Amino acid sequence: MTEQRKRKKETRLTPLGRFMLALFTMVITAVIGALIGYSIIGTGDPIEVFMPDTWIHLSDVIVKSLF
Repeated sequence: MTEQRKRKKETRLTPLGRFMLALFTMVITAVIGALIGYSIIGTGDPIEVFMPDTWIHLSDVIVKSLF
């Protein structure tokens, strides 16, 4: 009985919790990567990453390069 008291209760994430944690981590990583890539590696203003015009221009460049 004393061994049971010494053991901590293990908390486990449900599959949905794991999925949400992974999705959150991927979104945060993508935002940080875009900020670093656009402002530090490139010469842009970091706030411009969140403007739709930047992403429209990026998608236009990608589509033109494919076709």
